[in-house]
Amino acid sequence: MIDRLGLDGEYREAELPLLIRRAGMAEWTGDRVRILDRKHLPHDERYLDCLTVEDVARAIETMTIQGAFTLSIAAGYGLALATPDRPLANLDEQVDLAAQRLGRTRPTGLALKRMLAAASAAAKDAARAGSNPRQAVIDIADRAAAALARQALATARHANSLLRNGDEILTHCFADRSFVYTLLEARRTGKQLHVFCSETRPYLQGARLTAPSVLQAGHRATVISDGMGGFLMQQGRVAAFLTAADRVCLDGTICNKVGTYQYAVSARTNNTPYYVLRQSGPDPESHDAKDIHIEYRDEESMLSYNGTRTAPEGVRGLYPAFDITAGEFVRSIVTDRGVFAPGNIRDYFAAPPSVPDAVV
Repeated sequence: MIDRLGLDGEYREAELPLLIRRAGMAEWTGDRVRILDRKHLPHDERYLDCLTVEDVARAIETMTIQGAFTLSIAAGYGLALATPDRPLANLDEQVDLAAQRLGRTRPTGLALKRMLAAASAAAKDAARAGSNPRQAVIDIADRAAAALARQALATARHANSLLRNGDEILTHCFADRSFVYTLLEARRTGKQLHVFCSETRPYLQGARLTAPSVLQAGHRATVISDGMGGFLMQQGRVAAFLTAADRVCLDGTICNKVGTYQYAVSARTNNTPYYVLRQSGPDPESHDAKDIHIEYRDEESMLSYNGTRTAPEGVRGLYPAFDITAGEFVRSIVTDRGVFAPGNIRDYFAAPPSVPDAVV
């Protein structure tokens, strides 16, 4: 690995855990999108080269790549695969069809939609100007990736201020770059943390993605089953519960990986602060829970493990990928612009941006 600066512009690539390095997300490499196949982690580091929009869409749908912001970058590069390198009469139609296919892969999160809207507009503007539409899409995806990394680092610095040396914290699923940067910032400021990682059925992101990232960031990690978090909070073992959020509404409602709600209820019952990491703040078009569409995924994923069926024939599965937590269960929402009480999250828009050129 070439020891260059990471996308955040401050940490070197060699210092970063795998999943927040350039190669750990998605990269444009010549004529294709290269994606780290997260399904095979932590024991096998292999990469998928995507040559078509459908390749990228399937990578998102099959959890080869995940995380609201990370997959949005993959989709941005994916749109470039369908965009010609010169203006064509049917360019708008080509770009729109590709954006629609990529947009259907994740109906709940909004970073994906924003990335596709920005990339589509860039392609069409470039075509009208007589320049290279494909390069315009690649450029805006590059810019978005760098801006998201800088946003995540700014968010992490605010989150780190809420943690103390020796804290044991609970997290759910894989909270992406903001969480991993929080771990790095904690280490940089002399703090040692112990992270309880819920395994997160059915894809086990907590065990396969979060736990290795915690170790790579220099902290202790313990994997627990999805049902143990409440017990640990009841026993006084958890100083704080931290997750990401796929969406934050203007009333402070948050949407995140299914299972978050039950942890949030346990956190309030046991007076454990729940901090939500949402680096780009609330969605200005989502007023409350009614504006959130919950994605349901393949029920078969609940009936088997690692290719072996665990439930008897005739049993049905149910897999809502996300759930909704009211702001009353959240202590603070941590963003790139500061820390906000859920009821005051609209103040985010009046705060100075950490990254002026953010795309998503």
